[in-house]
Amino acid sequence: MDQEPLVVVAVDGAVAHLRLNSPASMNALSVPLANELDAAIKDLAELGSIRCLVLTGTGRGFSAGGDVQTFYDNRDDPADTMAGTLSALHGAVTTLLDAPFPTIAAINGVVAGAGMGVAMATDLAIAVDSAVFTMAYTGIGVSPDGSSTYFLPRYVGTRRAMEMVLMNSLIDAEQAVRIGLINESVAEDAFSERINAVAGRLAAGPTKAYVRARRLMRSSFPSDPAAQMEAEAEGIMAAGQTKDFYEGVTAFIEKRRPEFTGE
Repeated sequence: MDQEPLVVVAVDGAVAHLRLNSPASMNALSVPLANELDAAIKDLAELGSIRCLVLTGTGRGFSAGGDVQTFYDNRDDPADTMAGTLSALHGAVTTLLDAPFPTIAAINGVVAGAGMGVAMATDLAIAVDSAVFTMAYTGIGVSPDGSSTYFLPRYVGTRRAMEMVLMNSLIDAEQAVRIGLINESVAEDAFSERINAVAGRLAAGPTKAYVRARRLMRSSFPSDPAAQMEAEAEGIMAAGQTKDFYEGVTAFIEKRRPEFTGE
C-alpha cells in the first residue's frame, strides 16, 4: 500500500490549501515533512496563479512541534539530527516567509514547539476555539527555533514571550486572541466557512501590494522613521506601476468594487 504524502495540497481557484498530513504524530515537523512543506510552497509559488495559501493540519493538531522521537533515538549524539532538522525546518519557514502571496494559518487544534514558529510565520492566523498553544521547547531542555524568537516578542511583547518560553504556558484560543498571538478564534462548526471567506477575500485582492506590505512590516523594527519612509516610498512607487493600482483608483473614482488580478 502506498504511503500517504506528508503534505497534501488542494487548489481551489486562486486559493491553495496545504495540509500537514502526519496525524499519528500530530503533524510533528520531521525532516521529511519539513522538506515536503518547503517543496510544496515552492511549487505553488511557481504556478503564478495562486493568490492565497491556507496552511492547516490533519487530525487533532496543527503541529505538535519537532520530531521528539528522533531526538530521543539519537540523544547520545544529537548534533547531526539537530542540524538536519534545523536545515529542513528553517528552509520551510524561509520559503513560507517569502511566499509571493498572503498566507493564513488555519489552526485546527494543538500547536506547539516548531509548529508555533510555522504558524507565526504566516500573515494571518485563525484558530478553532478549542485550539491550544504552547512553546514546549524548554520542557525538553532546548531553546526555541523556527523563527519563534523573532515573531513571538513582536506579537505578544517580550515579557509575555519570556513567560511562554520559560513556563511553557498553555494558551487557549480566546487568550491567544487577547494577547495578539492570533487574529481570531472561531467555533468549530463555523471554522471552515470562515477560513474560506478570509482566503477568498485575500485571493481577490491586490496580491503584490499585500506582499510589499508584509515586507515593510517585517523590516520596520530595526529601522528608523526616515529609513522606513524611504522603504515605503519605494514600495508605493513600485505599486503605482501595477495593473491593480490602475484598477483600484479607477474603481474608487467610478464608485464600484475593484476587480484586482494580482498583477
